[in-house]
Amino acid sequence: MASGRSTLAESLRELYQFSVVDYCMFGAMLILSAACGIYFGFFKRNKGGDSETPESSSSDDESAHRTVTVASGSKRTKTTFGSSTMDEYLLGSRKLKAFPVAMSLVAGYISGVTILGTPAEIYNFGTQYWLIVIPILLMGVAVCTVYLPVFCSLKLNSSYEYLELRFSSSVRSIASVMFVIDELLFLPMIIYVPALAFNQVTGFNLYVIGAIVCVVCIFYTLLGGIKAVVFTDAWQVVVMFISVVVVVIIGTIAIGGPDVIWDRSVEGGRIDFFNFNPSMYERQTFWAVLIGGFFYWTSFNSVNQTMVQRYMSLPNLKKAKLSIAMFTVGMGVFVSVCCYAGLLLYGKYFECDPTTVGLVTTDDQLFPHYVMESVGKLKGIPGLFIAGVFGAALSSLSVVLNSTSAVLLEDILKGLFRVNPSPFVANVFVRGSVVVLGLAAMGCLFIIEKLGGILSVATSLSAIAAGTTCGIFTLGMLVPWSNTKGALFGGVSGALLSGWVSLGSQFAGAAGEIVPHKLPVSIDGCIEDLVTNVTMVNPVYPDESGVFPLYRLSYHWITPIGVTTVLIVGTIVSFLTGPRDLRHIDPELISPVIHRFLPQESFGNFGTASKNCGAAAPVIFCEEMQPHTNIASSSGTPYGTTVERNGQVTKSR
Repeated sequence: MASGRSTLAESLRELYQFSVVDYCMFGAMLILSAACGIYFGFFKRNKGGDSETPESSSSDDESAHRTVTVASGSKRTKTTFGSSTMDEYLLGSRKLKAFPVAMSLVAGYISGVTILGTPAEIYNFGTQYWLIVIPILLMGVAVCTVYLPVFCSLKLNSSYEYLELRFSSSVRSIASVMFVIDELLFLPMIIYVPALAFNQVTGFNLYVIGAIVCVVCIFYTLLGGIKAVVFTDAWQVVVMFISVVVVVIIGTIAIGGPDVIWDRSVEGGRIDFFNFNPSMYERQTFWAVLIGGFFYWTSFNSVNQTMVQRYMSLPNLKKAKLSIAMFTVGMGVFVSVCCYAGLLLYGKYFECDPTTVGLVTTDDQLFPHYVMESVGKLKGIPGLFIAGVFGAALSSLSVVLNSTSAVLLEDILKGLFRVNPSPFVANVFVRGSVVVLGLAAMGCLFIIEKLGGILSVATSLSAIAAGTTCGIFTLGMLVPWSNTKGALFGGVSGALLSGWVSLGSQFAGAAGEIVPHKLPVSIDGCIEDLVTNVTMVNPVYPDESGVFPLYRLSYHWITPIGVTTVLIVGTIVSFLTGPRDLRHIDPELISPVIHRFLPQESFGNFGTASKNCGAAAPVIFCEEMQPHTNIASSSGTPYGTTVERNGQVTKSR
């Protein structure tokens, strides 16, 4: 009878195969992505050396191309690093628009793991995770008020340049190398998970489809740079959203409406928003989601180069804040739709769990299986869904390729090895890096499946890198007396402790000492052929009391541990080794929320550490800091006040 059940499962998969229309939908997504690269690479680009047009120097882009006054009274136009072509490739000449950048931020953050993993999380563990929407909104506030003004004021090409200005080149090098390693581990994950889903619903070779997607992504990123990345992301996120929403709407109507889904979820114990259990060992609690979620989202979105590079592609702080506001709202809506999809999955399978009867083998296959079973007969809908999943993969991959190539140029080649390449060499180096990184992602597809634990380990390492790096940046921006030794000792301590917790819990889980406590499922409603030789028994979980306590912590606490360890150790070591003299610090390196606590003398150093503001115009405050620097100067004029001298408008110092 087991063979009969296997035959039934195979027949179900054969029944819901991709049609010609579905393949056309998926192919159109790939072709349109490649077309974006061709468009921005050949037809929509600034010509190196061309003069500014009136449109490009309009008030909207004033801060990106403003003139500055030097001591001699002459004027010169501020230029960005390398050549204008390189600046356009990596930063879009800092003239991109807020909405497409916001959509790119959404698309870059959402991968196939998000679309497939979030519904499975709700299905297996309930709705407590849905409260992550609150930390997402709080993250937006924190990024706009604490971190973004500093980056926008300094006009950096890489976020890690800040660490050299604030601490030393060694701190910058450690953080940038950690970022590159983290992204190298993350690259194959981006493609592997959606390729696995595509393989499940079509039977198409996993490695072939993964290679095709990698080649398309390399192509348009290589040709069009960040403009192609941003605008491709913008329409890909629309495809993502539409694909999930269409599936959810059709599924909700088919099941009988939201009331049926809610009632079944309540009956199955899936509705739980206020689990106030103080235990840090439980996977999902109110405190873990809110506190851990805030640290996690802030760490990834405040200082990570993949995000900061797109913030810097906008002309000024106002546009950047607007973009982040749209990003946070968009992410909140998208995550909510994915969470609702998890309840929809439970409403569909509340009496016949697909995993128990062997129709799916991993949690990430739940949503694709539902799509093929519920709307598979509607030609084009499965293709739209898979196009959305791969759109998420393409957008994440392109962002990683573009931002990592920028870090390799700015922080590794220029910062670590102190090589100052010509514009041509920089161009070749960056584009070559995109190709090499893309091919590395493609190559890892052939080995990642054979390394069973690499997915979880890579995810853990990402959390370690994000928490540690965010802790160092936060130490620099919010603890003005911190010094280089504090940053180094704090960073090492944070990485070691969070790594100990994260990797230890992964190994304990792999050994079967820790098993996630999933909510109960049922197979009472399955047809007879599916449940033959399947015995439904209550799961027996191992006794975890003997496991080292840190290994039992919920994954939500890994990032907070990393950030707080860096801050505590960094602050203490800075005090013990001689705190920074605040009278001589450049306030531009400190977050505006701390400016009120700085001594008046420090504002005389404004801009001295910045290669853009300090070297070119030490007497001018950057616009992004001006509203926060209202402390009176020695002349009695508030710092940052606009004054007229010899017919020229400057700001007091």
